Amino acid sequence: MSTNAKIRPWMLAYTVIFGLFSIFFVQNDYSQYPLAYTAVCALMYAVIFAGNLLYSLGYATRPIQSLWKFVFPLVMLHFVGTGIVDARFGRHAHSATLVSSIIVWAIGLVLFFPAFRAHFLLGYSRDQRV
Repeated sequence: MSTNAKIRPWMLAYTVIFGLFSIFFVQNDYSQYPLAYTAVCALMYAVIFAGNLLYSLGYATRPIQSLWKFVFPLVMLHFVGTGIVDARFGRHAHSATLVSSIIVWAIGLVLFFPAFRAHFLLGYSRDQRV
């Protein structure tokens, strides 16, 4: 841990809640998508949880920063990709209107924004203190 690391209680609470919701998300995916897709989603949720935890504890070493320069774009691609798959092949895909799809994407963006910010700062912060 860096010398001036600071634990962020709000992010730690977000991380725990995100972890619990991730279990629900994966269970929901398992009931409607192939096993390979569900496994990739479960892996990405675990990576997102790990990044959130690292950020909330203020732990960023040079190797983690180097790794997160690769992980952050994967997290973003996962978010966009799962949104597209859900919109095209999800349980309510054919009954959803464009407006409802945009509203759901906006809500998802708001809910995932702290995670996106945390992952960005883990990879691209200029100093050791994130």
